[in-house]
Amino acid sequence: MTYDATRGPARPDPSSAAITGLTTLAWYAVPDLVRPRWARALTKAAVAVAGLGAGLVVTTEGRSARDGLRAAMTVSDAADVPEGVDGRGGRQSDENGVPGVEDESLAQVDPRLAGAVVAGSLAAGVALAVAGEKWAYRRGEKWRAKGLTLPHTRVGLIVGAAAAGLTLLEPARAVEDDREVDDPVAPRAPGARQGRR
Repeated sequence: MTYDATRGPARPDPSSAAITGLTTLAWYAVPDLVRPRWARALTKAAVAVAGLGAGLVVTTEGRSARDGLRAAMTVSDAADVPEGVDGRGGRQSDENGVPGVEDESLAQVDPRLAGAVVAGSLAAGVALAVAGEKWAYRRGEKWRAKGLTLPHTRVGLIVGAAAAGLTLLEPARAVEDDREVDDPVAPRAPGARQGRR
């Protein structure tokens, strides 16, 4: 999803949903088209690269990512040390005294706890992804044993449709979230209610 500060959250990008759905379909259809395991791995890698490439070229999010990368490269080429950064890589306080990276509240976080949370989150994400992949492959193999034609492609159609639908729902969810949260900086009229509008 993209965000424009002047207009708020963007509308769903149909090209993003199409690329997500088609890439997911192609990913899960590979076992129907390629039998050797090593060839399936190479083909799935090619599908992932093609989907990522298409996403960067065609979608609104991809164009935003490319523009941001170009802007970051321009800033880094402009000077060795950007303004507001000290020699150690930390942000200096601005004229209002607002601290940057060297905020003391960050020192209160135990690095072992932060590392454990990150490692646990990564492990859980990988475990869920592997479990989902195994389920999808087993489902396709069960359908193949029943004699269905293109069983993995059928799994891909189901999962791809779900992925495309979720891609279309993301901006709508963000708009709803934006409506539920009031701006804490905005002044309120006396007697105005807080909460949902």
